[in-house]
Amino acid sequence: MTNPNVEPLAQEHVVAARVPDPGVYFFHDPNMTRLDDGRLLIAAPQWGRGRPEVERTVRMLLSADEGRTWEELPTLPYEEATPFVLDGRLLMFVQHTTNQDFNLVASDDGGRTWSEPLRVLEGPFWNISTPMVERPEALYWAMDYATEEELDDRSRNCMVMVKHDRSRSPLDPGSWSCSNTVPRPGLPGSLNGGHFPPGGSPQISRDPPCVFGWVEPNTVEVNGRIRVFTRCTIDDYSSTNIAALLDYDADADRLEFRQFVSWPGGQCKFFVLHDRPNATYWMLGNLATNSHDALGWGHRMRESGFMGGPGNERRWLFLYYSIDCLNWFPAGCVARWPGHVKRSFMYPSPVIAGDDIILLSRTSRDAENQHDADICTIHRIRDFRSLAMDLHQGGLHR
Repeated sequence: MTNPNVEPLAQEHVVAARVPDPGVYFFHDPNMTRLDDGRLLIAAPQWGRGRPEVERTVRMLLSADEGRTWEELPTLPYEEATPFVLDGRLLMFVQHTTNQDFNLVASDDGGRTWSEPLRVLEGPFWNISTPMVERPEALYWAMDYATEEELDDRSRNCMVMVKHDRSRSPLDPGSWSCSNTVPRPGLPGSLNGGHFPPGGSPQISRDPPCVFGWVEPNTVEVNGRIRVFTRCTIDDYSSTNIAALLDYDADADRLEFRQFVSWPGGQCKFFVLHDRPNATYWMLGNLATNSHDALGWGHRMRESGFMGGPGNERRWLFLYYSIDCLNWFPAGCVARWPGHVKRSFMYPSPVIAGDDIILLSRTSRDAENQHDADICTIHRIRDFRSLAMDLHQGGLHR
């Protein structure tokens, strides 16, 4: 029997898009959604690598055969774009400039053409492909909220819950509101080992490193409670597998930080899928092998152009499952690059399609480093539910 922790579940992949020149361009946070008719739509922001003169655009791609082949649609003039389907309507969160306002566009033809952007909320909002919670009365989506000083230290230090009243059109700005903002919590000293202090880390390839940042929140519903789990980057990725948990009270419209929690791959972007019919959560994230540089790889990694501390490794993409969205069981390795730390399968954007999970990966194959992806790849995890034990069996539920 094949061991899914040794032989990847979905190593074979389709290249949906590639940058024209990986020395000039990279894909920044591509996002995917599944339309009501089963077609898949990708919005892939394409940026210049350290070149402010290169125009930032969003490349759009459409698949009618569940990701086997892709049609490229007209490019859009945005920096950020996250498509999603709500109440039978295809919408997309867009920004001309990152962290500037919550803007929406809509499409009535499967993403081939789009309306003009409409600002529904003013403020420094930002997020990418992360889960939302749909209740009959409202849509909830936690987002980063960055003040000017927070933008200066690259941390996006506040979280906020955005809400849409589903009794009204999503293109009615009055249907959108946001909760209180929650500042980044104080970090317990015991979570920061000080392995990569600013200005004193020969192992890292950029300066300054990130002492503590939280970003890219996932919004989920657990037993009637709306919870937010967000990635935590600590001591430039040396403290791995940690996330922050926030709770949201929909009646009071209040978001509150609760605690730090253990979370496989919590140092990098992760995505939670709620498989409601089976009361199970599935999570995709990246594991690291040498986050403290205990193996002495650091100087060679720096010379190779590796970005960030050694824990910023993104070549091992794994799948986990849970029944409380907090305690995670391993299901297996999804895809891997065993040969070099400068390659990656990262920033998963998945959908459930029948018995399978189809996911988009922001992938570095021939890029300058593990962060600046040069291709978008599509992977299919077949019969994913068969990978899980029945964790509900034997519990105290009636």
